Amino acid sequence: MSSLPQTIRPPTDGEGVRRRILDAAEHVFAERGYAGATTREIALQADIRKRMLFYYFPTKAVLYHAVLERIVMSLVAIHERFRDEPGPIGLGEAAEALTAFAAANLGALKLLHREIMDAGPHLAGLARTHLRPLFARGAEEVERNMARGNFRRGDPMHTLVNVGGLTLYYFLLIPLLGLVWDRDPLASATLAERAGVVRDWLMHGLAAPSPGEE
Repeated sequence: MSSLPQTIRPPTDGEGVRRRILDAAEHVFAERGYAGATTREIALQADIRKRMLFYYFPTKAVLYHAVLERIVMSLVAIHERFRDEPGPIGLGEAAEALTAFAAANLGALKLLHREIMDAGPHLAGLARTHLRPLFARGAEEVERNMARGNFRRGDPMHTLVNVGGLTLYYFLLIPLLGLVWDRDPLASATLAERAGVVRDWLMHGLAAPSPGEE
C-alpha cells in the first residue's frame, strides 16, 4: 500500500457540502464567538472530516468571512426583491421580509451585529463590497420617493437606519423579552403582530409632515 498522502477529492454534491459547512459554522460562531469556535467542532456539526472543511475554506478566518458574507447577501437579496415596488409598498414588504429573516436566522443576526459592534476585521471589507452599495441604492430610492411626495423629507440615512432598527433590534432583545414579557416573543402570532407594528410605524412616520410643513 502506498504511503503517499491521498489527494482530497471533493464530493459530487459540492454545493451541498459547502452549505452544510456554512450552516454549521454560523451556528458555532454564533454560540461560541470567533475565538471560542474550532474548525473541529464545525466539521463535526457539518458531518465531514476536518480536512474536507479546509478543502473548501483554507482557514478559520476565511470561513468566518464567508459566513458573514452569506448573511449580508441575504439582506441584499431582500432589498433587491422589493426595490421595484412602489415606495410605501416596497418599504413595507421589505420590512416584513427583514422581520421574517431575522426570526428564522437569530444566530446570523447575532453574528452580524457582533461584527458591527466590535468593529471587527471583516466589517470594512463587507461595507466596501456590499453594504455601502446597498445603502447607496436604498438612499436613492428613498430620495426618489421624497421628491415624489410619497415620503416626508429628510436625510435618507435616517429612514434606512429606522428600517433596520425597527425590524432587527427586536430580535437582539429576545433573551430579555423572554424575561419581562408575558408572551413568547418568537411565537408565530407575536411575530405577525410585530411585523404589522413595524409596517404601521414606518408608514406613519414617513407619511407625517416634516416640521414647518403643516
